[in-house]
Amino acid sequence: MNNNHYCVILAGGIGTRLWPSSSRRCPKQFLDLLGTGETLLQATYRRYASFISPENIIVLVNEMHRDIVRQQLPQLPDWNLLLEPMRRNTVPSVTWAAINIRQRNRDALLIISPSDQLITNEAALQDNVLKAFDYIESNQRLLALGIRPSRPDTTYGYIQMADTADDDIHKVKSFIEKPEAEFAKIFMESHEFLWNTGIFAWSADTFLNTVMQISSEFQEVMHEVEVRLMEGQNHSELINNAFAISPNIPLETGVLEKVDNVDVMLCHFGWTDLGTWDKLYDVMPKQDGNNVTIGAKAMYYDTTDCIVKLPEGKLAVLQGLHDYNVIDSGSILLVCRRNNQSAIRMIVNDVQMNMGEEFL
Repeated sequence: MNNNHYCVILAGGIGTRLWPSSSRRCPKQFLDLLGTGETLLQATYRRYASFISPENIIVLVNEMHRDIVRQQLPQLPDWNLLLEPMRRNTVPSVTWAAINIRQRNRDALLIISPSDQLITNEAALQDNVLKAFDYIESNQRLLALGIRPSRPDTTYGYIQMADTADDDIHKVKSFIEKPEAEFAKIFMESHEFLWNTGIFAWSADTFLNTVMQISSEFQEVMHEVEVRLMEGQNHSELINNAFAISPNIPLETGVLEKVDNVDVMLCHFGWTDLGTWDKLYDVMPKQDGNNVTIGAKAMYYDTTDCIVKLPEGKLAVLQGLHDYNVIDSGSILLVCRRNNQSAIRMIVNDVQMNMGEEFL
């Protein structure tokens, strides 16, 4: 294993679209959604630890979930768990990780990975990530990892490719977030667009230098943080101050769309972002009637294309349902159309307004 290779796992999301299984107290990345015996976070850690030194794997998480991570990843060194005091999207999180890693290793090369994805070809992922490391070691570029679309999906972001920079690596022309159906179809048919996996690679130096170039605010904050880290100041105090004044922006719009040193690599690992019940339904094995049962037992009568998730030991009996989610989290039962994500958002908002935080 190369001592300059680092992995940053982003585990700070809430996963509202998988409510009520995913909650603020225990978001989706800490759940065994696939019934494999390991949570999404544990699977992500294992995946990268097979070819990156465990001492070089950093997990970013909201401080309220510290104990969950400690329980699920007891092998994680204390200094590799970075706690976020508040939600500030991916730019502040990745910047904080890059500053910490650069303090340890000025030659550090980073792979940035969400914690809630399904990768079906882990050998291909390893090949692609190692190729990405080789590329960013020789080029001061920001590299996104993309997948060829297999359908006109409106829930994924897209990356438009421009000129070829290297084998399977292209300059980025544009990022498009969750297009309308007609545009998603055009994107897929044009062969100019890749799905944005949310996995990125760059050196700590290149990323921090880029952020400082586009934001005088970040430049001042990062300079002060690095000086105080070298002086041995408490991490918690530093991160509280830094996050409090950081803009709440994602990497794509906050950094990557503003600079011209961004490339995308066509990758070949099987990939699904497990962000919705519909996506989870797609990847799970089907029973008679194309129904999916997770965590319990179910009997189906004149019922098709449903997903049922119940606590272990429970039995669901369904009759006359088609394309439904039936999700029992223990204290909440959700029954709604499977392919209507806007309904989930509306329901969660209504629950928050009318029932309070207890059920979120």
